[in-house]
Amino acid sequence: MRISLGKPFSGFYQEIEPRIVLFGLDATGKSSIMHKLKTGQVLTINMPTIGFDVESIKYKDSTLSFWEMGGQQLDSTDRDRIEEAKDFLNMVIDEIHGSVPDNVAVLVYGNKHQVPGAMSASEISNKLDLTSLRNKNWQRNWHVQSSCAFCGDGLHEGLDWLLKNAESI
Repeated sequence: MRISLGKPFSGFYQEIEPRIVLFGLDATGKSSIMHKLKTGQVLTINMPTIGFDVESIKYKDSTLSFWEMGGQQLDSTDRDRIEEAKDFLNMVIDEIHGSVPDNVAVLVYGNKHQVPGAMSASEISNKLDLTSLRNKNWQRNWHVQSSCAFCGDGLHEGLDWLLKNAESI
């Protein structure tokens, strides 16, 4: 006689992929970031994402599920649209308030940091007014990571921060 305990207990040991939502203003490198993280290659043909795109990406000992939302994001060269990015971020925060845990970590990639005149991580943080989010009873950890989707600068450092802070949830 053979006893199998695998099926009833399989849910206890199933690894859940952390979900990462990647959103921001258009033409800021969201698809390029996902492609670089997944393949290590530069995305040579880029078209705007319509709706959303989902990719599972292996990173270190984790499999991460990236959900790219088309149409928004910030790149560190776009000084004219930083206010639009701030408004969008606040709209998203207001929309999700109460429907996700208060301690979800938030990573802001300041993409294209290698371009002359790009904003620094601290300038992006100040212009997005991230410290004021505490006034909204928004207790999430946040971090701004300068990055370059083409050469990969800052992408892994951002994910390391995100995984470390996701573990504390």
